[in-house]
Amino acid sequence: MPRTLVPLVVFLSLGPNLLLADDAPWIARGQHGMVASDSPEASQIGADVLAGGGNAFDAAIATSLALAVARPDSTGLGGGGFMVAYIAREKRCIALDFREAAPAAATAERFAQLHAQRGDGPSPTVYGGHAIGVPGQLAGLQEIHKRFATRPLSALIAPALRLAEDGFITDEHHRAACKSTIAAYERWPQLRQRHGRLYQTLLGDGTPPELGSHTKRPDLAMALRLFARHGADEFYQGWIGKAVVQATQAAGGLLTMEDLAAYRVREREPIRGRFGDYEVVSMPPPSSGGICIVEALNVLSAWSRTLQKQPAQMRTDGTFPVYFVNALQHSFADRARWLGDPDFSSIPVKRLTSPASATELVDRNGLKGREFGTAQLPDDGGTAHFCVADKHGNIVAITETINGSFGSLVVAEPYGIILNNQMDDFAANPGKPNLYGLIQGEANAVGPGKRPLSSMSPTIVFKEGRPVLALGGSGGPCIITSVLQVLLNVITFDMPIEKAVSARRLHHQWRPDEVYFDGDPGKDVAAALRRAGHTISDRRKGGIVQAIRFLADGTMVGASDPRKGGRPAAPTADPAGKGAPGSRARQP
Repeated sequence: MPRTLVPLVVFLSLGPNLLLADDAPWIARGQHGMVASDSPEASQIGADVLAGGGNAFDAAIATSLALAVARPDSTGLGGGGFMVAYIAREKRCIALDFREAAPAAATAERFAQLHAQRGDGPSPTVYGGHAIGVPGQLAGLQEIHKRFATRPLSALIAPALRLAEDGFITDEHHRAACKSTIAAYERWPQLRQRHGRLYQTLLGDGTPPELGSHTKRPDLAMALRLFARHGADEFYQGWIGKAVVQATQAAGGLLTMEDLAAYRVREREPIRGRFGDYEVVSMPPPSSGGICIVEALNVLSAWSRTLQKQPAQMRTDGTFPVYFVNALQHSFADRARWLGDPDFSSIPVKRLTSPASATELVDRNGLKGREFGTAQLPDDGGTAHFCVADKHGNIVAITETINGSFGSLVVAEPYGIILNNQMDDFAANPGKPNLYGLIQGEANAVGPGKRPLSSMSPTIVFKEGRPVLALGGSGGPCIITSVLQVLLNVITFDMPIEKAVSARRLHHQWRPDEVYFDGDPGKDVAAALRRAGHTISDRRKGGIVQAIRFLADGTMVGASDPRKGGRPAAPTADPAGKGAPGSRARQP
């Protein structure tokens, strides 16, 4: 163990503006259900569904659609996502993939040409039609409804429809997202010429909405009414789909009606790993979240055995940050080398999630080694997560996204659907970092029908078969590191969930070789990392985590990360759970 590391009593301390109190507004407690999202309106809508007797899947659908209204910079009908869920009656977990897919005409050669022709302008895989993948959001919600819900789809759409008509309240996060996107329009005036509709409407012609003001979305309400009347077919085969294709092609993109009609939701086998007495269940590829989290936990376990110290002891003596960064370097190096769409690439899942492989990495490289992962490569905004639990024991963790803030900036009119820029998550420009600074490998190359690699990490943690934690996050690759740290805060450092979610976080993603913090790292932590040879970036990076902790007495504690202004909500009364008139009275 390096003798130069500075002792540190508390590594993951609270930031200066995150004060804890028993009545913190971003914490809620309940016995009969819980919803934790990054929008107060969306959480309350989900909790109301639970109070009316709906199950966790009903509430998840309603919450997702409400987020599509209230978090237009993060998610919506023009995006996609992943779900990890626990079906209590069957005592099993399921993973659903409704990630966006590349259009049939998308090829690696075409995207390489686009980048070569870019010049000094905005990236064609970040803004405009070429950035748009086939949306999977509504297909995913309809699949969840078909398999697990108990309420009519129209009843679950109705609260979001009312929110769109009445307007959501502008908070600091939404205003900041608007200002950031306005700055992009100002940097590249051609964006306003090509994609001016968003600038004129939600961005107020360059004037961000005032805090506390109501933003109505009557155009999106039209789309929600059609979804309620005709289901997802309206998006993939009907008028909404035609509007999506027209908007994409007008912006230079490749999407066709055939691409929409061919889209399918995939069921995947969840990633599973163990850390001490806990089982971690997370999302498999094309998400990298589950594999990265499990591999990092395995590396930490290997270091614990090598040092003959528990992680809690490493935290006390100040060495934990150094070994944690080492674990991240290994997992993100393997992310770059191996991970992509499992339908197109052979991914060595067992090896990457094997404790024996992690032990080999630690034994071979030590702390000072510069080789990371099981094999080496040459050197070379917008997401939302929510968790729902019901009194029956069902748990749903969903992360959904349009990728960057306000996606591609392309809007499908007259329905107000902001379309994703998910194509930037491919290795569209080999050897170059994407929007989030990630280096991508050949397994994640652009190809017809492929789904791009993601960092989304919906996760459920069990102890002796009993759920103890559900969580996930937003923030690009910081999702993985943020989810991992909140998880460790709870199960290893025994923090209450309110402190675990608000604590300071660090981030390292292998390349660039820098450690980022979401606030002041503190002199002791920074000194410890520098003495171990790490560079501390002056830039601030961090993810946003929503979580539910399940206590032994049956209490559910919801936490919505105060960094984004979310609020959890619990049903105000014991839901009857027998189904409303006209609904299907079954519980999965």
